[in-house]
Amino acid sequence: MNQTFKISYYWEKLGKPNYFLEMVDANKIFVSLSYFLSLYKGQFIISVQEHNACFDLRPDLSTIFEDIPLVLEKLTHDTQSPVEFDFFEQGTDVGMLMERQGDIIKVCFETTEASAMKFQFLPDTNILVSAWEFLAQWLQFIRKILDAIVDQNYFRDAL
Repeated sequence: MNQTFKISYYWEKLGKPNYFLEMVDANKIFVSLSYFLSLYKGQFIISVQEHNACFDLRPDLSTIFEDIPLVLEKLTHDTQSPVEFDFFEQGTDVGMLMERQGDIIKVCFETTEASAMKFQFLPDTNILVSAWEFLAQWLQFIRKILDAIVDQNYFRDAL
């Protein structure tokens, strides 16, 4: 199978940090992510085959951040129905549906008329990728985000 799945990413420190509002009812990891996003701007690009979906860390990562562990856990074995990352922010509005069968994960993007123009080219058909490649790329991306959060010292202070 020549299909590939890759997540590339970058962030850079903002010259002037964004306003940070600590949410009392949010879990500490999400609050720490919000703090990180108040200091940095950046993007992450999900590449599936020759298709590149470019998302902003803020707000797109924050819309799926708390769902990532559950979605990845569901994809460690065959699924009965698709699991989804829903990038629901205005200006994005993209669904990423994933279904595992054996060593393959079927990835399908769901766009609407409300989806940004940069996402309209994404195919609404299944693209087959290696489950191991898919899960490894997500784990590497999340590990880098969590390392960056810890490096900000806010997370340690929040505990």
